[in-house]
Amino acid sequence: MRYLLIKNKKLYNLFFKFELKRLQYKSVMLNRRLPNYIRQKAFKHMIKLNKNSSYVAIKQRCFITNNGRSVLNHFKLSRIKLRLLISNNYVNGVKKSNK
Repeated sequence: MRYLLIKNKKLYNLFFKFELKRLQYKSVMLNRRLPNYIRQKAFKHMIKLNKNSSYVAIKQRCFITNNGRSVLNHFKLSRIKLRLLISNNYVNGVKKSNK
């Protein structure tokens, strides 16, 4: 399971490396005031970027257990670990909801 954590860190680094270029190409590509040949050039450059450099390629994982299922993005913890931490009063401001 450790290799998944290393793989995710590499994907994060790739994402941050190409994020600005991707946004620039995307803004040029979606700008309708520019001529079509410039927009198509931007599209071709965007296709040439590394496929793993997009945010979608990154798998959200639990910070503690490295579990990839049911991870809450706000806490970056799986629901099981979050529930355990809340029940032991390690997380402030969260209480059990009553129906």
